[in-house]
Amino acid sequence: MIEANKKKWFSNIFSTFVKERQIRPSFHTINVRADDVPTPGLFLSTHSSWWDGLILLMLNEYYLRHDVHVLMDEDGLRRFPFFRHLGAFSIKKGKLSDVRASLNYANQLLSVGKSVWVFPQGREYPQEHRPLEIGAGATMLLAKPEVRLCAIYYAFASHASPVVYVRFRTHTVVSTTRREQKQELAKALERLYDDTRADVIAQSDRYISLFPPRRGLADWTEHLLTIGRRQR
Repeated sequence: MIEANKKKWFSNIFSTFVKERQIRPSFHTINVRADDVPTPGLFLSTHSSWWDGLILLMLNEYYLRHDVHVLMDEDGLRRFPFFRHLGAFSIKKGKLSDVRASLNYANQLLSVGKSVWVFPQGREYPQEHRPLEIGAGATMLLAKPEVRLCAIYYAFASHASPVVYVRFRTHTVVSTTRREQKQELAKALERLYDDTRADVIAQSDRYISLFPPRRGLADWTEHLLTIGRRQR
């Protein structure tokens, strides 16, 4: 396996680049529901888009501020080795000894108070794909019954760019067998996904923005028209 090699200076530079050159030009803003701020630990997140990893980076940089590590496919980490400097470490599926090494490494990180993020679906699935299914690996990290769940939901509204909605929920696992734990976690993550979608539909006011919303063409046009009316 490939271990993480975090570098604070690289994380600062990369986070600024991602925010200003990737996230801000592509999204209106990122909204986070603020009534359940998770403590460090094991995080299981939905996975519907290539953007999810960068959204996670923004969440941690501007909201959570945990010492975070991310479980990443080994082939992907070899292609993009700089992710090691952001806290990524690898898992290579297919060989049990490699999988065990990665899980042991993750458990060591958790035991000293660090956060470990996992995308348990294994790959991107459309947001509306049901039932939500996860791999068995997540259950092997359950040293404690408490798991932090995260739903990342992308939505278009009255702005040209999409809005990202993020909601957390702490879940206490009660099942005792690996199979039952896997089913329990999948259902809990699916419920959180559905609840986040319901928040979007209801236009919930319980969310805060990570940074000021980006003005699109429509916003600038309306702003200029307002100035013009005032000057008449």
